[in-house]
Amino acid sequence: GGLSVAFATDLENDTSSYSLGYTMGDLALTFTGTDNDDAGGDATGISAKYTMGDLTVSASMSDESNDAEDDTSVGFTYKIDALTVSYTTIQPGSDADFGDEWDAKIAYSAGAMSASFALDEADATTVIAEYDLGGGATAFAAMHDKADEADDLTALGINFKF
Repeated sequence: GGLSVAFATDLENDTSSYSLGYTMGDLALTFTGTDNDDAGGDATGISAKYTMGDLTVSASMSDESNDAEDDTSVGFTYKIDALTVSYTTIQPGSDADFGDEWDAKIAYSAGAMSASFALDEADATTVIAEYDLGGGATAFAAMHDKADEADDLTALGINFKF
């Protein structure tokens, strides 16, 4: 009936996480939590997504433990035939402003081929191209470049799904 529940636990490290979701028509709501966030503490989050034809609007908030950063974000995704454009603006913490962090992406998909270009406020650029070879195999090329970083990545390969 539109309800989803997930729970995961790591018995060895004594950590757990959960997710509770509900979908009613074009509106999807999700509540998540963990006892192992980036700072090793508790975190909770809530998100909402509403789809109106080719436009999807989303919003989310997270409450992290005292050493981690609470985020609030608002975004949209718009599909125009084979193109999809998305943008998310993020308020990283209560002392920041919306737009201090952001993510933008444009993607193209036609037949067996898809490609995307993404950029963020730190000038991190990601380009991915994929081609479905059939039979569960996909050829891909990916490049990730972050300004002023030596950890750039370029990869070519084939993924197999069985």
